[in-house]
Amino acid sequence: MADITQSAEHPLTVAQQNRNVFVFAACTCLQYLAAPVLYVGMTQATLCAKLGASPDVANLPETAFFVMTVMPVFLAWLFPGVGFLKRIMVLCYLAAGLALVLMCATLIADVSNDLKIACVIFQGAVSGAAMPTAIALLWEAMGRGVAESRRGLALGLAFGLGPFLAFGASLASQELLSGRLWGLLPKQLEYPWEFVALFGSAGPMMLLAALLASLVVVPPASESEASVKRDPLIAGLLEFLTTPLLAKATIVTILLYVGNTIAANMNLYTEFVLGADPKEYVGYQLALRFFCKGVTGLLLGWILVKSNPRAGILITGMIFVASQVWALCVPGIWYLFAFGLFGAGELVGVYAPNYILSASSPRRLRQNMAYVTMMMMPAGPAGYLFGAIVKGYPSDPAFGFRLSFIICAGILILGLILAVTLLPKRPVPQDVTE
Repeated sequence: MADITQSAEHPLTVAQQNRNVFVFAACTCLQYLAAPVLYVGMTQATLCAKLGASPDVANLPETAFFVMTVMPVFLAWLFPGVGFLKRIMVLCYLAAGLALVLMCATLIADVSNDLKIACVIFQGAVSGAAMPTAIALLWEAMGRGVAESRRGLALGLAFGLGPFLAFGASLASQELLSGRLWGLLPKQLEYPWEFVALFGSAGPMMLLAALLASLVVVPPASESEASVKRDPLIAGLLEFLTTPLLAKATIVTILLYVGNTIAANMNLYTEFVLGADPKEYVGYQLALRFFCKGVTGLLLGWILVKSNPRAGILITGMIFVASQVWALCVPGIWYLFAFGLFGAGELVGVYAPNYILSASSPRRLRQNMAYVTMMMMPAGPAGYLFGAIVKGYPSDPAFGFRLSFIICAGILILGLILAVTLLPKRPVPQDVTE
């Protein structure tokens, strides 16, 4: 009867906690399975280019995604009550799934390419708003609904199996975009059906995630939580930005986050390096991205234990720079390894927040980590800027792509210089009121 009795260390029964463990792991794995389209950037850029978009417009889905990552903070402020947790999480997954279905319907409809491109951009914006919010709420659901001693199983299932699912999904996406699917299809898919198959397969995954999220069991709110009121959003943000060390860490983080926005240009540049349609390689690029991210993530975890919080920022930032140098200098099929370096560099999105976590006072911990999710918003427009650089060289777009890589690397190097000069190796938590 232990599975139906209330846990001594938690208000939920063991069976209810096990349900929450399953939901957390299953939803996370579904997110990884849909990674080829939920990691907005390269696949959307390939589709936009196929629809006749210029490089700057092809970068807009990625830009829209990053700009909309402010949504978790806004929704947390607008709906602070625990009772909203499950409902908003379900709505986020539904929104992500329906946006994918809508985009597929638009691709096969008899409408202009401009409208189809707008729908791709819309899908990027919806994913940027919905997925970070859903992920943040999923973590909160586990934090509230699973005892600390039981969370290891959820994390092991989610982040042990998940990256391998993303790796496999990336290879499968390449087969879909190539129209082959390992010869399992009766005939080769032709445009636009290869994109419809790819994006359409991810839609039901998100709808299934919404169904699973509805099964989460959230413990009743305490009296203090039930009476929670909205804090002034701007006042809290100003307090964050007027804390000296946090302000410096914010500048460094935003500069390094610019590296995330170059992925679309890297994909489009494939045409000039390999002389092939970018869609012929985007799945392989994603596979390298996730595989190298997983391997590097394991190594960096060990390095962090042996070093200090700033080391994680510097290592991931330097790998980001290396990805741009590789893209600039390495020709032929080996160019694709730039995407492996890029995936490893993306882990700056783990180690920059970890530094801010270490620099935050306990009084402001939850609010500060919420503000971290906003830092992609000011970095997001860089993607459009990189596309505009290429558009500025219509007679030699290859030069424009290389120039965008140089500028991106320069911004990243500036961030690294500031990290070394402004950030102590081991931050001491600061509070503006201290």
